[in-house]
Amino acid sequence: MNSPPAVTVLLIEDDPDDARIVERLLLEYAPAGTERPGGKVEIESIEYADRLHDGLATISGTSIDLVLLDLELPDSSGVDTIEAMTQRVPSIPIVVLTGRTDVGVEAIQRGAQDYLVKGRLTAELLFKTIRYAIERSEISRELRDRKHRLVLTNEILRSNLRNDLSIVVGLADQLRNSDDPVDQDIVEPLLKASRHALELSDTTAELVDIITGDVTVEPTPTDLSTIVEAELDRIRHENDVELSIKWNDTPSTPIPVAGTPILGSVFEHVFSNAATHRNGDIARIAVTVEATDDTASVSIADDGVGIPDERKEAILDPEVGNQASAGAGLYFVRTVLERIGGDLDITDNDPRGTVVTITLDRIE
Repeated sequence: MNSPPAVTVLLIEDDPDDARIVERLLLEYAPAGTERPGGKVEIESIEYADRLHDGLATISGTSIDLVLLDLELPDSSGVDTIEAMTQRVPSIPIVVLTGRTDVGVEAIQRGAQDYLVKGRLTAELLFKTIRYAIERSEISRELRDRKHRLVLTNEILRSNLRNDLSIVVGLADQLRNSDDPVDQDIVEPLLKASRHALELSDTTAELVDIITGDVTVEPTPTDLSTIVEAELDRIRHENDVELSIKWNDTPSTPIPVAGTPILGSVFEHVFSNAATHRNGDIARIAVTVEATDDTASVSIADDGVGIPDERKEAILDPEVGNQASAGAGLYFVRTVLERIGGDLDITDNDPRGTVVTITLDRIE
């Protein structure tokens, strides 16, 4: 059986009576080494300070696992005390001790893991709070580390990898258009693969931006007609496609929806996916735009190779299926739509291919 974690607590409290109550609850309520009322946590030692300055000095010279912080100290008062502590030691969890009942939410917003009202302290509540504060702090630290790794990955994708791929694409284009005899059976696959890798790097970078919060995805009024027309023009220019478009109104009629400035990228991925995974030399894509008073939907139907059921499941339901099989492009589409309240539906086309439908809320 694993032994309870040994915790060193720093108590910053200027009232001797309050300090003695906390000490008694921590050390005298249950004998050392036994199960604490709030769970398995072992108080190894308690450090004391009656001023914020002295507490910060103690942290600098001692390994502290948690701080019990009074908000009314001789040299600091109120929730600013929390900020002063978190700025100096952001990785150490803080539990606020207060005689007031109206500062708890603000204390947590300023960086505390939890708060306790002095007049309502019990040993069980104190141990539970310490245990959960340490656990939440560890989770927060892990999330910060993951975000940092994502940011580093994004920097690599946007600089080193993308620059190298751009060079490969440029050189392959030169080989294809060169007057010298070149084996086109080699150049064309090289060009196709390098362009696909470049698109994947861009998509992954966009995903990292959203996940880390560098790009805010909030619903904003967006004209769906303008975006769809722009993406139709782009797909005609960049691919060998046969396009058919059906509007339930004229194309020039604005369709305001709850969108986002990166909604164009969403449709770019869907159209590109339909054009790339074609079944022959030419991709045949049928687009239908329908709008009601409440919603607007765009269906993109292709006659390509189709999407396996396992991959559809992974794309549409993050709780089911192998997420790695979802593919970066459609995973990006689903992620953006989730943030703005849109819906994504993927079905089989008849006789072959896929129908991807994006539905958005209408907005004034």
